[in-house]
Amino acid sequence: MKRITTLFLIFSWIALGLAQTNQSLTLEHIFKGNLLHIKRLSNPKWLPNSSAFLFLKRNKEVKTTSLFIHNIADGSEKEFLDGTDLINPASDEPFHFVDYRIAPSGKTILFKTDAKRVWRHYDDARYFVYHIQTKTMQPVYDGPERIRHAKLSPDERQIGYVLKNNIYIKNLESGKVTQITHDGSDKLLNGLSDWVYEEEFGQADGWRWSPDSKQIAFYHFDQSPIKTFSWIEYEDLDVHVKTVPYPKAGDPNSIVTIGVYHLTSGKTSWMDLGRETDQYIPRIRWTKRANTLLIERMNRLQNRLDLLLADSQSGKTHNLLTETDPAWISVTDNVFFLQDKNHFLRTSEVSGFNHIYEYDLDNGQKRQITHGNWEVSRVYGIDEAQNYIYFQANKGKVEECQLFRIKTDGSNQQQLSHEPGIHSAQFAPDFSVFIHSYSNVHTPPQTILASSDGQTIRSLIQNSADSLKQFNLAYPEFTSFTTSDGVEIKAMITKPVNFDPAKKYPVLIYGYSGPASQLVRNSWGSTSSKLWYTLLTQKGYIIFTLDQRGTGGRGKAFKNLAYGDIGKYMLIDHIEGVKYLRSLPYVDGSRIGIWGWSGGGYLTLMAMTK
Repeated sequence: MKRITTLFLIFSWIALGLAQTNQSLTLEHIFKGNLLHIKRLSNPKWLPNSSAFLFLKRNKEVKTTSLFIHNIADGSEKEFLDGTDLINPASDEPFHFVDYRIAPSGKTILFKTDAKRVWRHYDDARYFVYHIQTKTMQPVYDGPERIRHAKLSPDERQIGYVLKNNIYIKNLESGKVTQITHDGSDKLLNGLSDWVYEEEFGQADGWRWSPDSKQIAFYHFDQSPIKTFSWIEYEDLDVHVKTVPYPKAGDPNSIVTIGVYHLTSGKTSWMDLGRETDQYIPRIRWTKRANTLLIERMNRLQNRLDLLLADSQSGKTHNLLTETDPAWISVTDNVFFLQDKNHFLRTSEVSGFNHIYEYDLDNGQKRQITHGNWEVSRVYGIDEAQNYIYFQANKGKVEECQLFRIKTDGSNQQQLSHEPGIHSAQFAPDFSVFIHSYSNVHTPPQTILASSDGQTIRSLIQNSADSLKQFNLAYPEFTSFTTSDGVEIKAMITKPVNFDPAKKYPVLIYGYSGPASQLVRNSWGSTSSKLWYTLLTQKGYIIFTLDQRGTGGRGKAFKNLAYGDIGKYMLIDHIEGVKYLRSLPYVDGSRIGIWGWSGGGYLTLMAMTK
């Protein structure tokens, strides 16, 4: 009897286990159940001396966020700044910050709080300077309005900000405030960008301190040529009409000029940007040379980019180099000025793939550092002491991003990450260590501390998908097919866990397909999306995604096929994808659907109407 009871219990446990591993997902599981809470290292920032980094921890009981410090030498962690100590001196009430910046000296922290969204970014905010040694809090602006783009000067004696479309400077020692522009209005913007620059160039903050803290370079936008656009906004029970300058395709844009304010004289010099006003100035940067700005100037078609060197005193400029492209030139922030003051690093697609180049700051001559039919997606910086450049690239597999370093002369390229997937890094200021994060379709995000050669020092954050095993999670497989005109297309297909090749399955295609985008990537992605697709596979569907001609990761010529008609290959290659699906014996070719949002919505409408 005892043996029978034991066997009964064993079989009951097995049956229970089988039931648990075959549980069906529901919408409640996905969107209410919080089945897998992805842990993350919250907003880490390196201390200037590279000995430690700060990160955030939220105390749900008292509803405050505190700063904690992670010591690199031994891995110890302790509270650095109690969130309950962050008190608004005007109200004696705690404030809840949304971001923070550590000053280069490590003596002060700039906190951003009470932020309100402007277009894509939460730029309207209140700012406080926290002095670590004295544990005192200093408001950047005492008025009732929110301000934008507050930044400490490099010498940390002053702080600048934008208020009502004008730029102000506050002396942190005396409290004196100086207004440096005076014509700001609804039409004239100083120190911040218009809608076009924020949406198309990722440029919202429109002013820069010089390295010596004696000058401020800033954008001036004249929006008077732009037609307005209005819509209705609802806030709680209130409703109002909002009207903004909004240029439609082909309409006039803002007229942009670049000024440099000189703190010593109180005067402003205006940089010579040429006679053409129907153009873009997507980036301005101070070089390491005194009184020298590097200005990017782009024509309206965005197929010509000039790099101008500007004398901030006289405003005189000269064209350092010019790049052209048959389609368009991408604007990036992969620009680094070297300590010798004579050279800078920059990525460019002139070879047909995005690679790192070194440029001479006197004559614009360039030297290519990385080579090959693969793309550098991000440059993290240069360790000039060891002559290493650290970067992220898709070398090896288009659907992955690995971490690399290479000597400044182009030799000794090393791969620092090796797990399949998408890897990213946040390097210490001296590049001795870095925070290394990665994931892949089977592995949720992991975060480790690594040495400069990629060796793991310790784990920082571990995530496991064990809590999802009961649902038989469906994972995508990477595949490809060849179009009727001989082009290989990368794709992902997600089959039901209990897939039966003898059955016929309907297919749901998910697409986005915007120019230079990439959906076929070996990353964990959104857990809710992964569960949503698992739910659909449990209902008997196959999920399919492809990156058509015109998407990113495969070089400039492939990307340029989106130029002039983004819907052309978007539709052609999805039709080719349907042909490929219909060639598979397990696909029901009469039941293929498509959906997406944003660009994917456009793709879906194209498929429906054309």
